[in-house]
Amino acid sequence: MSIESSNTMIDEYLVALKKEIDHYADTLTDKSLKTLCFWGGTPGKIWSERMIDLIEYIKTKFDFEDLAELTIELNPYPEQEVLAFVKTLNKKYPKISRLRYSFGIQSFDDEILKIVGRAYSFSGIVDFLRSLVQLKQENNVMNFDFIAFGKFQVSKNWFKQLWHEFKRDFFQKFLASWYIDSVSVYTLENIEHKHTPILYHGTDDEIMEEFLILKGMVEDAGFLRYEISNFAHAGKASIHNMVYRTLEPYIGVWVSASSFFEKKRWTNTCNMKEYMEWKWRDESKVQTLNASDLLIEEFFLRLRTHEGIADLGKFTSALVPHYEWLLQQYTKEGLTFFDGTKLKLTEEGMNVSNSLITDLLQKL
Repeated sequence: MSIESSNTMIDEYLVALKKEIDHYADTLTDKSLKTLCFWGGTPGKIWSERMIDLIEYIKTKFDFEDLAELTIELNPYPEQEVLAFVKTLNKKYPKISRLRYSFGIQSFDDEILKIVGRAYSFSGIVDFLRSLVQLKQENNVMNFDFIAFGKFQVSKNWFKQLWHEFKRDFFQKFLASWYIDSVSVYTLENIEHKHTPILYHGTDDEIMEEFLILKGMVEDAGFLRYEISNFAHAGKASIHNMVYRTLEPYIGVWVSASSFFEKKRWTNTCNMKEYMEWKWRDESKVQTLNASDLLIEEFFLRLRTHEGIADLGKFTSALVPHYEWLLQQYTKEGLTFFDGTKLKLTEEGMNVSNSLITDLLQKL
């Protein structure tokens, strides 16, 4: 495919995207935006000129006066294009309250990066980060994503270790630098499927072991865990992510985007042809959540945060009959804090949160 035809296709996609934006602008009464987030690699496909055009278009349709955060997700490659993108957006939007960039680093292991199809190596990441530091401005929040793949190597002394020593040393210095505000550390979903090749097959235990190593280094650098996989310095936690955790309404536009609004949940079509024909969603698949559904979701999402649940009494109808006995056991095991009213997961509890929540809820 030529660059010209690729650009034409992108422009056609953006026409369809703007039409969906128009739809919500015409149907929603409240035009005020709290957060605006561009995920899924879109920024790295349309680049700065089209991104600014898209943001400015949204500004003509919605109210940005109370916008608390604009998030842009990027990969660190191609390096010069990404750096130029950041520089251009910083220059265009120095007065937005928070301009947050989230970079998908994933790993410092070159073999892993190759396996997952990343077009960069550890040395390329280092060069990118050293250039990025020069671009940070006052309203920027910089987030970096890592994934625990469960891959270890054997040192020359025959000890199992994560990465080479100089990479671990760089990671520690990187965490201690002034320009990194938050870190996300995810675990690779180790699910084998006959139609899905495994990108890297570490055991569940190895994946958790790597996660705990990365988590420990992040926390040693002064980052506070505010959600299962997210860590930040004070005042730098993602505002947009907490919208999901507190069941605030949000609208997702584009292919496969999900929305939650007026107690309804839906996902746009994953078929690009359908989307281009403005068939964004199948109305028969829109899920209306009843009171019980909302209670379960709120319990699940709130318990995954550092704040936990302030009043467990609100959720007792959704819990198993013997929940109090379970919580007493979990508290003895150091997995929860529970005083009869307030419930929080400990650090150890967060590491096994899915299991605890599944045991506590009557249904998921």
